[in-house]
Amino acid sequence: MIKLASAGRVLAGAALVGSSLAVVNMGAAHAIDCSQSFPDRDTNSVLWTDGSVPYHTGPAGQCASVNKSGHANIFCYKYNEFGNLWYYAKDTSSGYKGWVFSGNVASTAGGPHARC
Repeated sequence: MIKLASAGRVLAGAALVGSSLAVVNMGAAHAIDCSQSFPDRDTNSVLWTDGSVPYHTGPAGQCASVNKSGHANIFCYKYNEFGNLWYYAKDTSSGYKGWVFSGNVASTAGGPHARC
């Protein structure tokens, strides 16, 4: 009988801890700033992409984008709130400026790259 009561307290404690963790992990949705732009702080750096990649309006995949390809001048770089590296760059063929996720970049040259 004593062992059964102890087991019940352990299960109740585990349930309490589990529900507490669920409450701690729940929070308000984080708003992403999709309107970030910067001046050219890195006049000697370029990037190349493999094919067409999205140029976003902010450093996050959730931000609106337009696909561009090839070669771009890097203005600066930053790590977003999720820890992902993004380049703010200008597509050399169209002049379009936007944020390119580093995972879509085939290579870079020049530098050291300037932080945004």
